[in-house]
Amino acid sequence: MRARYSGLSFGVKLTMGQQPDVFISYSSLDESAAETVCRVLERNKIRCWIAPRDIPGGMPWDNAIIDGIKATSLVVLIHSSNANGSDQIKKELHLAHAKKKIVIPLRIEKVHPDEELEYILTSVHWLDAFEKPLEDQLEPLVKRVREILQPASQPPPAALSRRSEKSLRVALLYRRKAKPDDYVLSFLEAGLRAAGHQVFIDRHLSIGVEWATEIERQVQESDAVIPLLSALSIQSEMLAGEVEVAAKSALQHSGKPRILPVRIKTEEALPEPFLSILGRLQYHLWQSPADDSDLLAHLLDSLIAKEQSKGKISADLVLPDTPYYMERPADSEFDQLLENQESIVLLKGARQMGKTSLLARALQKARDAGKKVVLLDLQKLNQASLLNIESLYKGLCEIAAERLDLDVSPEDGWRPGRAPNLNFERFVRRELLGKIEGHLILAIDETDRLFEWPYAGEVFALFRTWYNERATEPSGPWKRLTLAIVYATEAHLFITNQNQSPFNVGTKIELQDFTIGQVEELNQLYHSPLRNSDELNRFFELFNGQPFLTRRGFCELTDHKTSLDNLVKSADSDDGPCGDHLRRILLMVSKENDLKAALHGLLHGQPIPDAMTFYRLRSAGIVAGPSAEKAQFRCAIYRKFLARHLV
Repeated sequence: MRARYSGLSFGVKLTMGQQPDVFISYSSLDESAAETVCRVLERNKIRCWIAPRDIPGGMPWDNAIIDGIKATSLVVLIHSSNANGSDQIKKELHLAHAKKKIVIPLRIEKVHPDEELEYILTSVHWLDAFEKPLEDQLEPLVKRVREILQPASQPPPAALSRRSEKSLRVALLYRRKAKPDDYVLSFLEAGLRAAGHQVFIDRHLSIGVEWATEIERQVQESDAVIPLLSALSIQSEMLAGEVEVAAKSALQHSGKPRILPVRIKTEEALPEPFLSILGRLQYHLWQSPADDSDLLAHLLDSLIAKEQSKGKISADLVLPDTPYYMERPADSEFDQLLENQESIVLLKGARQMGKTSLLARALQKARDAGKKVVLLDLQKLNQASLLNIESLYKGLCEIAAERLDLDVSPEDGWRPGRAPNLNFERFVRRELLGKIEGHLILAIDETDRLFEWPYAGEVFALFRTWYNERATEPSGPWKRLTLAIVYATEAHLFITNQNQSPFNVGTKIELQDFTIGQVEELNQLYHSPLRNSDELNRFFELFNGQPFLTRRGFCELTDHKTSLDNLVKSADSDDGPCGDHLRRILLMVSKENDLKAALHGLLHGQPIPDAMTFYRLRSAGIVAGPSAEKAQFRCAIYRKFLARHLV
């Protein structure tokens, strides 16, 4: 229980109408430290709200605390062993979290937060001030507070000098709880508003179906979107989904919205799907607050620019070799089929099952064995490259020629009057198989992207003819070709003529979620953060072997030192360790009423109404099971999260 406050005499009490900047949360046993922090902040013209100084006479204590937190932009927590024992501090932090206030914990002792505080402050960056005197250790705190507050109170000159006559709608896309992204976000929001533009940021919305629908609507209706790309945010599924929505909308609406990427402290290669969408776009780099004015000026100038770079990137995805990779029976089966030089090898599995990782490792083994390998990742082709069968084939030819280091262009022998299938086959036969020695593996990843296009049947029919001709012409060129096709969706739903499908003649391998035995092996690879069989079972019940979430859980236990109890508590929360992944799922299903209705029914014990809906949900990785009648949620946190939001 929190001890009473004594009457603090430092500083100047806020007068009527003054807006405080910072709420100071502290245990009264740390009164001296709180007084020092308040004095240093106010000496630097940062207005503080602190009890009991700023509690109006006659106002109930709790009401004054609530008003103080609501009125401020951020909360500074004075953390110590005393704070761990304070119920009042925990109430204040819960309220701050509910009001979406930024919290800056300042540790004045070398103690870890207790379990409840650790849960509240998950992913928050801490500042330390252990040395004495405390006053000499507070410069980083002052700097951090200023970084957050300055955009809201002092729009830079660039915004005022470039105030637009036409107010544009701008959406800022970002990853929650990423730093220093939050500073750049606040700075740009203030600067764009000061320049007369309307700014959308999803932090002002409550998470739910309406939240997901509203994000998509806002992105589609914006004149421009500005994705903030940092080392942390480019790992965000949610951000990737928002960028994909913007790109698709731009393709359908003559370039609207404009996409203006901002890179934050990194210029490393982007992962997919960011690479294929943003790879050739001009970006602006932010390294520190010294870049604020230049960044804002460039963005404001870009908002009125008439042209935006277009194009596609063709480069293979290279996954790093990791000691944490879990080999499954499918790995050795796939390796053996490539070694046997099979005609068509099919790798099927739901979203985030580990298909791309398995493919990358298998292809590297094939390269090491002397085989020629071309990875045709359809995720790397932009929407324009998929608009018709001819642009698709030319894009694939360019990738293949580049990967095999062949000085040839598909345009060289491409005849406009010839059928696209014949042009593509001629290129593969003459320019690829005809100019290399040995066996060639053409691996097609993200094949599902083709299913939605009307020409997909023609593409797959061509692959089927290569399979047939290999059997009828044993000495022909196709005996030197293996097609490895990676996909998630039920192919028979999209290919009406099964006699022209490669999916019912190739050798199929289907990936499954991790078994509990495999999770136990992973636990050993991660140096056993799960200490006994009870903890292993609790962990497995949470994620049910879903590979992506299982690895995410182990990273939380090892990298972030999260306890298993806190992981279980926070796994399905909106802003927890899996929040980004869960919000992406909500965004996806909220767009389609049939999927939403099916999941709502499943939550209430009803079977999925039809096979098509079941297959779509299973390939998306949301449900599992052999049929619509026996479908179930893939893991416990999906059920809990969707039960809370899918209303």
